[in-house]
Amino acid sequence: HDIGHPGLNNPFLIESAHELAIRYNDHSPLENMHCASLFELVSHPKSNVFAALDTLHYKEVRQVCIEAILHTDNIHHFPMIKELQMLYEMNADVFDWALQLQLSSGEQTDFPPIEVIDIFSEPEKKKLLRNLFLHFADISNPMKPWDICHKWAWNIMDEFFQQGDREKELGIVVQPLNDRSKVNRPYSQLGFIEFFVAPL
Repeated sequence: HDIGHPGLNNPFLIESAHELAIRYNDHSPLENMHCASLFELVSHPKSNVFAALDTLHYKEVRQVCIEAILHTDNIHHFPMIKELQMLYEMNADVFDWALQLQLSSGEQTDFPPIEVIDIFSEPEKKKLLRNLFLHFADISNPMKPWDICHKWAWNIMDEFFQQGDREKELGIVVQPLNDRSKVNRPYSQLGFIEFFVAPL
């Protein structure tokens, strides 16, 4: 879902009038580019993993891919959290009952029960879950083993700092996590975990 990522975020692309922001009219330029790159790649016979699908199924798969990839734009993060909270609140009785049933059962039971499956079988709920799973995978670095998590976190921070250097060169506002002279790496990661990852 991040194919061809240039190591710059959407706000930078938009603020600097980058060609991707211009091409996609400032609407999720990275994610739109990722989608276009994916389907350009699979349009070649040697890499077309969708070749066996008929036209109807291909259109459905394409729509699912586009929807999920576009939803990895972080502008959708907090609205997604609200959607998940609403989903839980509207179905708390069923979810809590299912969890208690699983925890109290001394033997292997089918989980989740059919009542939960019915909730998640609704088209809008399926879409929410698909978007959630890809988005969570995208920001899941803190959930990985320490050696992997640490390396990725430092690499991402280096990427942010390089963007911050470019922001200074261009005379545009340096985004909060991008100023290498002001950001404390460990604290920035704690903030990311606490405010971005944990609510999911």
